[in-house]
Amino acid sequence: MSLTLLALTFALSAVAQEPAPRSDACALPAALRGALQSRFGSSRVLTAADLYEDERTLFRADHPGACPGLRTGRYFSRQERPSTAIILMGVGPKKEVRLIIARPAMAGWTFHEVEVMDEGSTAVVWREGPGTYKDPYADKTKKTANDVVVLTGYESWQRVYIWNGRAFEFLQTSD
Repeated sequence: MSLTLLALTFALSAVAQEPAPRSDACALPAALRGALQSRFGSSRVLTAADLYEDERTLFRADHPGACPGLRTGRYFSRQERPSTAIILMGVGPKKEVRLIIARPAMAGWTFHEVEVMDEGSTAVVWREGPGTYKDPYADKTKKTANDVVVLTGYESWQRVYIWNGRAFEFLQTSD
């Protein structure tokens, strides 16, 4: 009997010491996932597996443990609940790649379709904090007190999206 008890104690302590499973960085909350599905059909969030190997390596070096298709920030106002920037990959015959900003509302979500990219595009999204951003190609500079959405095609181009009170406008920060 004491051997059985000892074996059971050892088994339970081994299970308790196992690290907790890592949550999927690209997982969406159920309510947001449902709202996206009803609005955009069977689209899915861009994951690291969708990136080319060199892009995946660069993204993981810059943003360890993050999802290349999701980033939460205070894009509309510092006083509002955080919103989520999402890169959606279309499935089926229409394989558009879209940048969507999901904004929490009283009883659900509102969506701002910010950018539609060519099929096969592999861009990643992240958040930068408030500050001053410059578009050297259009000779524009914008200052913001909110977070900004950064959309990057590695080794190719980068855009910063800033909420102006009515819509997101972009600055081409590199080409």
